[in-house]
Amino acid sequence: MITKDELKTFIEEYVSEYRRLVEESYKDQKSLFPLSNYYPIRIIAYFSPTANLWEYIPNTPKFEVQVEEVGELPKPDRKNKHYIYGFRNDYLLKIVKEAKKVAREDVNRIISENENYEEYQKELSEYYDRQYIEYAAGHIEDTVKGYSSYIASAYEVKTETISKYESEIYDVVLIIESIRADLAETLLTSSCKASFEVIEEVAQDMESSLFLAMHGKYVPANALLRRILENTLTALYFDDEVRKCKVGSRTHQNECKKRDDWVKKSSKGALSFTTEYGVLGKLIDPDTDYAAKKALEKTNSTPQKTFGEYVRKMYGELCKFVHYGGLGLVDRVSFIFAQFDEKKFEEWVSRFKQVLEVYTLIVAVKFPDVLKDYEKRMGEIEPVEQVHLLTHEQEKILIEPS
Repeated sequence: MITKDELKTFIEEYVSEYRRLVEESYKDQKSLFPLSNYYPIRIIAYFSPTANLWEYIPNTPKFEVQVEEVGELPKPDRKNKHYIYGFRNDYLLKIVKEAKKVAREDVNRIISENENYEEYQKELSEYYDRQYIEYAAGHIEDTVKGYSSYIASAYEVKTETISKYESEIYDVVLIIESIRADLAETLLTSSCKASFEVIEEVAQDMESSLFLAMHGKYVPANALLRRILENTLTALYFDDEVRKCKVGSRTHQNECKKRDDWVKKSSKGALSFTTEYGVLGKLIDPDTDYAAKKALEKTNSTPQKTFGEYVRKMYGELCKFVHYGGLGLVDRVSFIFAQFDEKKFEEWVSRFKQVLEVYTLIVAVKFPDVLKDYEKRMGEIEPVEQVHLLTHEQEKILIEPS
């Protein structure tokens, strides 16, 4: 095994021979040789149990070599630092007595490669890559294996989640499939253009949120619920604004452009979500608020004073999973990638259904024909496959004639 002293001696002999050759034979091309061009230099050789890496600091008061023992090599920072070499220790052991020979080979290589600068740059890069290749390959393999073992806990969480919540997962999957197929087809034949355009993305977000929750990643799973709430209600907002306008009028054309710009994500404008004159403020007008709150009371025993307040509170709770939520939202230091938590999974299921219910209630108030057509589709399929987005009592309040 090579020692620190042997490494230091090798570097000193290498640099000495390197500079001697340059000064004697290539003085007019000195700029090609950084060890001579920036001399005196200080070399810091990081020495791990398996490999070593040489960093140099140019234009120092005197030449010196410093060997530092480390557990593992630092990641090269080529933007801010300078490097000469990196060897695996077992390879260096084979050439430790041949420092002058290695230096001569390097000087000759630089001169030869300089004949074609672009080719020189490419080959120099390949040359350094060869020096690191064994170290890098081993490091990458170890890192990937270690990370794979680290994230394996998520698959264990999935198994435990399915064993305890198979029925709840089935319900969520059925909802997603029904939204992607039946609700999407209903929106296609309605005037809700924005809602139709985003519904597939919403379904994908629902799938991703379910996947994360099943694997114990509850914070990002809930963060996606906020995105689902924002996208579904913003789409409804644009559909409602277009619906209010006289077809062919300039106002109608302007609202259609705003809607299409948002759908294409080419312009967000200054649209706010929660303010009085933003998405929620305009979408949940007094009539909508009254009807939706009345229907909400059929499933929620402790609603807010208004439906609008209920939605804003829900949105605020979901925002905590997107922005920094203070101490306690996640473990500050965790050595486990994912951990099963019954309470957190049940809370996610509850929030998922609440987000869906809010969206459906507003659809029922603003576009009752959409829910009527959707329920008609449900009546045409097997009962076990039916997904009713509202309870029978809510349907009586919102979409059945009085």
